[in-house]
Amino acid sequence: MDQENIYARGWSHVLSTTNDVAELQAFAMRVGAPASALHLGKWPHLDLKLIPRARALALPEVRVFRRTSEMLRFLKARV
Repeated sequence: MDQENIYARGWSHVLSTTNDVAELQAFAMRVGAPASALHLGKWPHLDLKLIPRARALALPEVRVFRRTSEMLRFLKARV
């Protein structure tokens, strides 16, 4: 998860390390994000803001990256 999207203040991206859509859907439910937060494509992800974002950032098991580019580099290195 990035701490904040530099192009959309107050928003964060959440990615699955395995591009698992079911995992993202379960995470969205866990933090109270609407179904519309899920975006499919090459990199399935959640766009979170407000309370769901705050809940996600507070979870100890969520790895938070300062910048989106750092998060993407980390994921690409895992492949």
